[in-house]
Amino acid sequence: MENNEISSLLERIATALERIADSLSGNNNNAISEAVTGEGVNRSEILEDEGVLTDAKEEDESNAIEEFLNKRNIKIKTVPPEDGADEVINSLSEFLGKNYDGLQELLTKIKRNMQQGGFITLSIKDYPQQDVSNVCQFSTRLYEIAFLEQYKYFKSPQYLIKAKTTTLPTAQNFFSGKWLERYVLLSVQSAVNLASKELDTEFAFSYLLNPQVVLPNGDDFELDLIFHVNESFYWIEAKSGDYQQHISKYSKMSRILNLDHEHSIMVLTDITPDKSAALTSLFSMTVSSLSQLEEMLIDTIKADQSGR
Repeated sequence: MENNEISSLLERIATALERIADSLSGNNNNAISEAVTGEGVNRSEILEDEGVLTDAKEEDESNAIEEFLNKRNIKIKTVPPEDGADEVINSLSEFLGKNYDGLQELLTKIKRNMQQGGFITLSIKDYPQQDVSNVCQFSTRLYEIAFLEQYKYFKSPQYLIKAKTTTLPTAQNFFSGKWLERYVLLSVQSAVNLASKELDTEFAFSYLLNPQVVLPNGDDFELDLIFHVNESFYWIEAKSGDYQQHISKYSKMSRILNLDHEHSIMVLTDITPDKSAALTSLFSMTVSSLSQLEEMLIDTIKADQSGR
């Protein structure tokens, strides 16, 4: 890559980071501060009266999830450390999750072509105006942080997106599923905040994202997200695309964790509410679409804290 290309890339990334930072700092109602205790094993927070998470936690609370797992003879092996780019990834993940239906086709094309850094073309001529706006905005943000190497939108009468994907590992991890895991985490944090406000009470809350664990039989396993609110524990797995081959494995894992279907949750990107209800009735997990997740969590958390 030539020096002028590198300079242009760095300038785009810096501009994007400044804009996202400004946006985050100006949204106090969604402020969430995290405390990392131990060696990155637990992220622990407590919810105060105004519903904003703070980093005040007791030592025994910071180990709550580890103790929960140990009682089931599950040992934590590793937990990915926090990353300096998490704020950028969170912002992109939230936008993608909230506007998934309109961005799904773009995401699919990127995933199909990103291994070789190929070119993609997307016609948005028949898209609703809001989806056109979302696709253009999301593509621009991806280009600004080099998650797309090239991007151009051709307006009327073409209404065409042309872009070039990147082989950058950070971008490929994002498109392959990291965005979904981060969106689920943000939905959990929002649900805990809102439930705390509605019940007008403080919650002890901590979570582990992507912990590698060793099961009682010695097998390795990665949990997408495990968290607790006071004495109640919740496990969430998030999948895009085919899910059928995961049902049996996750049903077995819910039994190992000794969590009922309301506290063992599978989030699927490409499922309708009626299909998620049918799957929930058949298996020992709650199956949720992206749009259902936050409201469902609020109801479950409130029921748990109210003694059902």
